[in-house]
Amino acid sequence: MGCRKLINLPDEFPESESIYEKKYAAIDLETTGLSFRSDRVVEIGIVVWQKGKKTREFATLINPERPISKNSYRIHGINNRMVADSPTFREIADEVSEILRDTIILGYNIFAADLSFLNKELREAGRRPIFNPIIDTYLVSRKCFPSLKSRSLRSVAENIGIKVGATHRALEDARLTMKIWLKMLEKFRAQGIETFRELKELGYLNGKIKHKAREILELARETGFVKIVYQSPYSGRTERVIEPISIRGSKIDAYCHLREDFRTFELSRIVEIKGVG
Repeated sequence: MGCRKLINLPDEFPESESIYEKKYAAIDLETTGLSFRSDRVVEIGIVVWQKGKKTREFATLINPERPISKNSYRIHGINNRMVADSPTFREIADEVSEILRDTIILGYNIFAADLSFLNKELREAGRRPIFNPIIDTYLVSRKCFPSLKSRSLRSVAENIGIKVGATHRALEDARLTMKIWLKMLEKFRAQGIETFRELKELGYLNGKIKHKAREILELARETGFVKIVYQSPYSGRTERVIEPISIRGSKIDAYCHLREDFRTFELSRIVEIKGVG
């Protein structure tokens, strides 16, 4: 097991710094299906913005080295023929890591799936997981635009005056995510909000990470690995070494060295947590 240091926690923001000066990277993924354990990324779109200017866009189809499900094709329109000659994620992993370095990551409902898929791909490519400060614009929209009835990315965009294209693809959705955030920044400026500390105090940023998840991630900072004792409903109590890659509410996604595969662990079933090394 090599060293894979995790530098940040997703809810750690530079509290005293201006929200208008930081570098943001909006990210969106399209996948072969909905299971982070068995499915893969087929397209990635990233939009980088700093100090009122778009500084970079990056998008590519990705060869997932497995078939794309019919249900996913119906959503994004990407078929197996389209990705056959595309790079694998391993081939673009260094570029993705470099683009996202030193950014605050924006994603629409990013904790539901995209962060797990992204970090799984990076781990499979031998790279460090991304644990930059993360803003879920879906969660922020609930407080920023409370009267909206529909919360889909496209509905929110349309209802706050953003033009929405016909396609449902990674770069287009990353652009919409960034545009929604810029609208939010306009609203924050009008309210006299300047810093991340103010956003947190007013309840705009993501909720706090659950205590047990925070303990796991803090231990993982040093080596990327954590030892847990897990009470499984299927195999009883087992000791495992895991590599955390994402938090999803009361669950943590990780690579499990006991099972030699990716697994999702219920925090309530983790009965002991230890550092490794």
